[in-house]
Amino acid sequence: MTDPDGRTLTDVTDSAEVAEVPDVTDPTTTDPGTTTTEARGADDAHRASRPSARAFPWAAPPDADDAEVRVARRRWYGGAAFGLLWQALLLVAVWTDGRSVDEHVSATLALAVLYAGYLFAPEAMWRHGLRRRVVVLAVLAAYAGLLLVPVGPAAVWSWLLVVALSGFVAVRLWVALAVLGVVVAAELVVAAVVGWDTASGTGILFAPIVAVSIGASMVFFGRQREAEDRLGIAQDELTRLAVVEERARFSRDLHDVLGHSLTVVTMKSELAARLVDVDPARAKAEMQDVQRLSREALQGLRQAVSGYRQADLDAELVSARSALDAAGVAAELPATGDAAAADVRSLFAWVLREGVTNVVRHAAASRARVTLTRTALTVEDDGTGTGDGTRTVDGAAPADPLGVGGNGLRGLRERADAVGATVTTGTSDLGGFLLRVERRPR
Repeated sequence: MTDPDGRTLTDVTDSAEVAEVPDVTDPTTTDPGTTTTEARGADDAHRASRPSARAFPWAAPPDADDAEVRVARRRWYGGAAFGLLWQALLLVAVWTDGRSVDEHVSATLALAVLYAGYLFAPEAMWRHGLRRRVVVLAVLAAYAGLLLVPVGPAAVWSWLLVVALSGFVAVRLWVALAVLGVVVAAELVVAAVVGWDTASGTGILFAPIVAVSIGASMVFFGRQREAEDRLGIAQDELTRLAVVEERARFSRDLHDVLGHSLTVVTMKSELAARLVDVDPARAKAEMQDVQRLSREALQGLRQAVSGYRQADLDAELVSARSALDAAGVAAELPATGDAAAADVRSLFAWVLREGVTNVVRHAAASRARVTLTRTALTVEDDGTGTGDGTRTVDGAAPADPLGVGGNGLRGLRERADAVGATVTTGTSDLGGFLLRVERRPR
């Protein structure tokens, strides 16, 4: 027997059997295709939780990887080079202060050493902890203070670089604020020593204001950068969750499509095998149903893969009647699904499919009843059900109807939650199991 693509029924059923997917909600279930994504998501979550209220967001953390350090370098060197351009004004002031050429040269060389230290100091601070960074900052700040000797009071303008450096690479925000406070205090001391009038005339008195402005700008742009980084992490997490949700949807659809279809195919195949000698015509009809069901399962699988599958309530009612009849279960079902509201018809179809599969597979029932209203659907049987939603078959341990610990009932509840409905189980007045789904009042 072949399907529309020329494949044999054995091929189709074999493919269906291997199409089983893992339970994506089980944290112990992994596969090579998802390990990298999930690990990356966990790594992003770890990075998102690392910054504290005291952490300065532009700093590469001590445990930064190569990618984070590359980002930090790109941010640092671009801004640092721009900051050094403004130091040209200080060099002009040094060369026009009326001192000798030798003094100008020595002052310029001393400033050049500071500029080099400022530019490359982060290389000695990245991948290191707070103590190492504070030591590097302290050394650079001490050297900047010594520039008062070769450069003079105008050296206070070079101290702005220390403020900028502390903001970019200090692991803690309080370190940057402490450096800013020390620099401002030192600039005020220099202004007091040279005289307030002189400091005002030469512009030194304005250096603390500029330092505070730079420090505030660092904090503002740093927080903006932090917000951007966190937004990027949040977007990555949303993408990861969307992938997980899609895998869960696909898993539910495969379970719902193949679980029911293969159960009915099995029942009809066994029935045909028993009838082949006593009623060949009936056996042939049953195998024709097997062929039809196999094609429908294949089509349903294709639709599930394409993401377009919507269960049809009328079709499921016809399929349920056929499955129950093949299992020898007297069925009471509505002729059509017209009584159901439009927004719950697809959900009711899935619940009906799962409920009938449960009756056929687990119930050992002789009678089943399906009740349909505008907002509720109930599937009942007279099989071996109990009030706690478990079944016992021939005195054996309770089975797991609807996959209570697996995909069946959980998948139905997820579908029901999506449309504002509730799935309940219990004991039917027929004496067996009851499955009911009802849309919550709006």
